[in-house]
Amino acid sequence: MVLGLIACKSDPQLVEISSKQAALTASENSERALDGVLDAADFLSESTSVAQTLSLMGGGESCESTSSCTSSGCLPAETVCTRDTIDEGDLEQTRADLKESAQKLVQRLRERVLIPANLESETSTSATYRLGPEVYCEDEIPPPLPGSITPPSYDPDCVEQANKLQLRLRLTSPAEGDVDMTVLVGAERNEPLVFELHQHSLGLKVDLGEALDAAREFGEDSDAIEKLSGVLELQLVENQARDYSLDLNVLQAVQVVLNTDGEKLSVSLGATSPALQLRLDGNARRLLASMDLGALRVLGPLRLFADSFGSNDDELVSSSSDSGFAAPAPAPEPEPIQRDYHGAVEMFLAGLQGSLEYVAESDQLKLNGLGFGDKTSFIENDGQRLAALDLNAAQGRHVNLVLEPEGDGTKISISPGFDLKVALAFQHIADQVQGIQAHLLNDNWHFWFEGDHPVIVANDDQVAVQAGTLHLESSADPSANLGVSAGMCLVEGDSDASGEDGDWRHRLAVDVCQ
Repeated sequence: MVLGLIACKSDPQLVEISSKQAALTASENSERALDGVLDAADFLSESTSVAQTLSLMGGGESCESTSSCTSSGCLPAETVCTRDTIDEGDLEQTRADLKESAQKLVQRLRERVLIPANLESETSTSATYRLGPEVYCEDEIPPPLPGSITPPSYDPDCVEQANKLQLRLRLTSPAEGDVDMTVLVGAERNEPLVFELHQHSLGLKVDLGEALDAAREFGEDSDAIEKLSGVLELQLVENQARDYSLDLNVLQAVQVVLNTDGEKLSVSLGATSPALQLRLDGNARRLLASMDLGALRVLGPLRLFADSFGSNDDELVSSSSDSGFAAPAPAPEPEPIQRDYHGAVEMFLAGLQGSLEYVAESDQLKLNGLGFGDKTSFIENDGQRLAALDLNAAQGRHVNLVLEPEGDGTKISISPGFDLKVALAFQHIADQVQGIQAHLLNDNWHFWFEGDHPVIVANDDQVAVQAGTLHLESSADPSANLGVSAGMCLVEGDSDASGEDGDWRHRLAVDVCQ
């Protein structure tokens, strides 16, 4: 893959280039790459498999209330909800909208930004453009009256903001035919962003440390941020004609330290390149995607996570009473319960990996190597494990799926098998965090398939098992254990016995498929 240079204060080895040539190259490279990737993606709009999978994963609901009335009265209103679906027409419309937006972006760059009137300075290897109110406030201009020749009048607040930002674009050429456009902000000329407008790649690089420095220069409230560092890059790479990759790279590990009320919360994400990749090969009519996120670690005091585990901060106590023999006096304002939290919470996700392949001729989605890193992911409080997650621990910690349309559902074939274990032990903090749901206190969940190469078909109402036997087991409540053999379906159980939110144990049932 093509990698750009990391933005820095010192100039790298640069190619000589004029401002006119740099501006033209930047706009031409942008237009070529954006048009090319959208043309490469044309086959996706024809995919039934992609449309059905998106509907299953992200379709919303539309609800309509109806009522009928007669001379004797009206019946109660009835609300009917239907699930919104995504079809091939929606995919084609999305592609057309993106193409129009890309064309407008390139036109603005060519006609409003990189023009001689904005050129502030020029050397043999760089050209710097100052973006004043004429560019920054263009959208704030009210439409002129017909026949008016009055010069534009910008919004005063926008003009003040533009002068404060002192926004500049510095164009340089790291190689023949390539242009880097560095964004300089403020009097200190911090460099939070670099646009890499190259012949065979477009990139956006973000330096989080420089972004924090720029925010502090403008007086933004950043006192809570003790540390912010790392470099991220989003890059569109042309592999060949009609074959493009979109990469997200963590070039330098991300580290964040927040200080809230004297307590620190730290977050870190390991460097990986590419961390995410999406490839559109229009020649082979194939889509490829991959994910390889590094280890994610979050560490902070229990008090900061209490609301995520329970509901104590919202609990109130009141000393009022009502004898029932007289009108009660106004009750005093309830007092919040003060709780004594102690210890630190560590959340660790070992990683997130997997790849996806779609080939138009087969209309299948293949998801390979899905997993959560090479070790157990967990949540701990002072060394006491509250939750743990393992996927296919005895089978390489990864799973492969093949998704394809079947009727109005999606058929999912699984290999080499599926074995998910979730250990829960939130009883270790139940004395501090009230409101933790009972099924999270002390249980071990085990979701697994018996038999080789299990197959299911999922739709809105049920999950049908075609091959293998699906087991859902709870160590704390064996009476809720389910076994769904081939030919049977997993469905929603009796709503009157659905249990707590998020508790599958009394919410699901086995039934004959409809």
